[in-house]
Amino acid sequence: MKIVLTGKPRIGKTTIIKKVAEALGDKAIGFYTEEFRDIHGKREGFKIITLDGKEGILASKKLISLYRIGSYGVNLKEFENLVLPVLEKAKSQDKIVIIDEIGKMELFSEKFARLIDEIFSLGKDIIATVPLKNVHPVISRIKRNPEVHLIEVNFSNRDKLPEQIIKVFEKE
Repeated sequence: MKIVLTGKPRIGKTTIIKKVAEALGDKAIGFYTEEFRDIHGKREGFKIITLDGKEGILASKKLISLYRIGSYGVNLKEFENLVLPVLEKAKSQDKIVIIDEIGKMELFSEKFARLIDEIFSLGKDIIATVPLKNVHPVISRIKRNPEVHLIEVNFSNRDKLPEQIIKVFEKE
C-alpha cells in the first residue's frame, strides 16, 4: 500500500506522519521534517528527523546556500547525509517507508529524487507527503502512479487520518 498525503501548507500532514510513525514503531523506517522557531516564535527553518533518532537542519533563514526557497537556505549536504542512508537501507528492509516530505527543498537533491523514484517502483509499503502543487516531475509521477492512494488532508479529515492509516497497515 502506498499512501501519499497532500494538502495546503500547515494543514497537518507532518502531524499525521508523526502519529503514524509513533504507532508503527520499529515496523517503519524513514524520516520527517519539522519546523523550528526562534525565541520570539517566528519560524526560523526546518529540521530533518530520522525515525532512528538522528536530527539535522534541512533549511534555515540564517543559512547561506546556493539552494534557496524563499528566505530559507537549504542545507543539501546535511539532508543527503541523514536521509540517503536511511532510504538506501529502506530498500532492502521489510518495513513501511515513511517520507515526509517530498517537496521543493528535498528535491534539490538529485540523488534523493532518483531514490524516491526507485522506492516507489518497488513493492514497498509507503506513507509519504507531497505538496499540493506539482512543483517537480517526481511529484507529478507519484501523483499519477496507479498504486498510490492520494489523500488531500483538510480540516475535516486530518484528525481521523492517523487512526485510519494505522488500521490499514495493521491489517496487512
